[in-house]
This record gives sequence, structure tokens and C-alpha cells, in this order.
Amino acid sequence: MSDIAIDELDLQIIHALQVDPRVRWNALAEVLGVDAHTLARRWQRLVDGGVVWLSAMEGLQRREALALIEVDSFPGQVVAAARAISALPGVASIELATGACDLFVTLFAQDEDALARFLLGEIGEIPEIRAVRSHLVSEVAKEGSDWTIQALSAAQVARIPAPRAAREASAKRIDPLLATAIREALQSDARMSAAELGARVGVSGQRAADALARLREQGRLQLRADMSERFNPYPAVNWLFLQVPAQRLATALDRLVSVPSVQFAASSTGPANLIVAIGARDRRGLLDAEIALTRLVPELDVQNRMTMLRLYRHLGREVNGFDRAPARAETVAS
Repeated sequence: MSDIAIDELDLQIIHALQVDPRVRWNALAEVLGVDAHTLARRWQRLVDGGVVWLSAMEGLQRREALALIEVDSFPGQVVAAARAISALPGVASIELATGACDLFVTLFAQDEDALARFLLGEIGEIPEIRAVRSHLVSEVAKEGSDWTIQALSAAQVARIPAPRAAREASAKRIDPLLATAIREALQSDARMSAAELGARVGVSGQRAADALARLREQGRLQLRADMSERFNPYPAVNWLFLQVPAQRLATALDRLVSVPSVQFAASSTGPANLIVAIGARDRRGLLDAEIALTRLVPELDVQNRMTMLRLYRHLGREVNGFDRAPARAETVAS
């Protein structure tokens, strides 16, 4: 991967596509005051440079079991364990962690039976792993695609057009095979035109556009823009495992999801009934972010915390290995 410098306009483009990965360049040009051709060229440069990528995935509500899994490996076997875990079905992300575990894994399982098979058989059969602890998520209040890099003002975000709505007369129920075909096609290019999408999945462009819109409206398809940790202006991340009185859990979640530093927030049935990921510009900022959370919700009791050192795999994409620390990209002023 070649070195690349990014500026404020690049960050604004990324933020805009975090809001809607399919926003039209002509519409975004009016928001940013930059012509559409320049925006398209900038975006392609960011993609080619490994700064950012788009993903298409099944909506979280279609998954009955989301688990966050702590993995301990035998000495010297972290990379081998990560490589083996990445080959297992349902693994969304793998991170190198400090604290209570070596690897932190996010698993999307179709149901609790699949989760049990994963924990009892699939991951348990990896010889490099010596221990596994799982946290079953009950409800996700804020997840990765809800968080942005905050490069745009609130007024600019408000001007980004909402995703295209499905026509009222279009089908309300999308055939599961068509839904899968659309998701797989968009995984290779989430911004492809409706005409090209229709050609890829064997339907008309109009039907493809309606089906895509309906799947997004129903939460059955999630499009998201993710950024390499090398370039993210908030690269420091801590996972916090928190306990709050059960009767205060809903209120605590409502308060925490509004905090800009919170990248993920969910309730859990495990020892910690609230799991949160917070981000900051550097590791010193993580303490300030945690203090802000405890001021907002004084009842928070931190059961455990982990700092993420490196992202190995994310949403089916190998981001980087653990064997070398990538050079930090330079961010230049616009």
C-alpha cells in the first residue's frame, strides 16, 4: 500500500458516505461546494489508497445472535489464532487487544444454535486457542455504521439527501434469493447504478432500485463506509464492560448513544449488562471520554476495559496483519 496524505475535504467526503454510501456526487457537490467530478476523483483515490471501503451486509435485526468474544491464545500463537478464526463463518471482526484477552472477536450468528456450535465446536477446535469467554448481546443501541468521523457540520449533514425511497406500488416483500444476490453484488461495488445492479442480479433496473430501497428501509440490508485505522482521526478505541442497575439500563443506553465518542453501545445478558466502545484521537483522550461517560451516567461501574491495538479483520475484509505496524498516514490541511 502506497503512502497517501488526506485533507479535510477527504474527511468530509468520507463522513458524507458514512451517512449514505450511495449519495449521488451531484447532490453532495451542493453540500460541500465542490464539483461532482472532483468528489468522484477524490473518492476513487481514497479507495485505491486503502483509506476507505464500502461494505454491504445483512441487517443486524436479521441476526438473532450477536456475540462479543474474548480469546486467549497460547504464547506466540496470536497471529495463527487470528488467521484460523478469520476462516470461521459469521466472524465480523478480529482485533488485537490489551487487557483481559489477546483477541477480541465480533460474531454475527444466525441464531443461538449457530452461536453454540461456534463456541463449543468451531472456535474450540483451534489448537492455538487456550480460552474463550463470550458476551451475548441483547440489544444494540448504537453500532459502527451509526458512528461518523464528525468532519461535517450538523447543517451539512442535514442537507445530505435521504436514501431513495421505494415506490409505494413496489413489492413490500423481497424474495430472499434476490435479497442475497443484491447484497453480494453490492459487496463488490456498493455504489453501482441501479441499471448495473439489475443486470448483475437478473432483473430490471427499476425493480433492482425498488428492491434495494425496500431492503434498506426494512433493515434487511446495511450499507456502510469504513475507514482504515491508519487514517482514522479517532484511532484509539477502548471497549468498556459496564454494570448499571437493571432499572437504569434503558436510560443509560439512551444517554450514552448521544455521546460523539461512543462508537458502539449495547446491552448484554452477561456479567456486564452494558458494553460500550469509545474512540478518541489518542490514548490519553480515552480517559477523558470515559470520565465524560461517568459524569453522564454516575451509576456506571467499570467491570473491565480493553484497548484495541490493531484491527486484523473487519466485515469480511483483512485490514492488516499483526506482524508489522503500518506507517501512520499524514493528514494535511485543506
